[in-house]
Amino acid sequence: MTDQDLPSVTGAWREGDPVGSRQFVDVGDLTLESGAVLPDVRLAYESWGTFTGDNAVLVLHALTGDSHVVGPVGDGHASPGWWDTLVGPGRPIDTDRYYVVAANILGGCQGSTGPSSTAPADGEPWGGSFPDLTVRDQVAAEVAFADRLGIDRWYAVIGGSAGGMRALEWAVTHPDRVERLFLLATSAQASAEQIALSSTQQAAITADAHFHDGDYYGAPLGPTAGLDVARRIAHVAYRSEAELQERFGRTVQDDGRFAV
Repeated sequence: MTDQDLPSVTGAWREGDPVGSRQFVDVGDLTLESGAVLPDVRLAYESWGTFTGDNAVLVLHALTGDSHVVGPVGDGHASPGWWDTLVGPGRPIDTDRYYVVAANILGGCQGSTGPSSTAPADGEPWGGSFPDLTVRDQVAAEVAFADRLGIDRWYAVIGGSAGGMRALEWAVTHPDRVERLFLLATSAQASAEQIALSSTQQAAITADAHFHDGDYYGAPLGPTAGLDVARRIAHVAYRSEAELQERFGRTVQDDGRFAV
């Protein structure tokens, strides 16, 4: 096996990688709900349309999303925009009318401050020493981000799944800054079942011999096998029994494997 055959240690965007469509805003030090201070916070974002003062729309991505809502695969972007069909000129979120902004979540891995970014204290990736965050912490970073952009009030905040939780937090803690909400597949809190499934996925990753307590960025291999198991669990959790049966059933594929 050559180095080219090895899976990437991480899919994170790192300093020195192609920037692509990303822009960056430094929001400074952030005091977390835990009382810890996260220094030199930066959020990566993308935007579309023209800001006129009252037409800003904030799109908040889900757990595995990023700021690349619209656009092709290219340098800095391994996947196409995840809402290409909904955001753009003449589309439901019309960039001829609205200034659309999407930031990578605080703690994410696509340019915003997170485990893969450089810790100011030692110049190494934060890795396993990155502090625990809450939804309220993430929204606090987004509020500071909006301040830096000069956006006092969002025409709309749109969020799905984990992004919907942040949208709700925006409305609860900063109601004067949100004119309307659009929420998809979300709730105000995680259910006991969701916590159980998520903790099982986390255990699959941390049990991988290549996890190294989260400090795998300089290692030859990352916890890709554990992540593979975690995403299989997630896929089952995201779909109902009826949908899995309808889409995949027990049909054997050409290579003899089942679709699921």
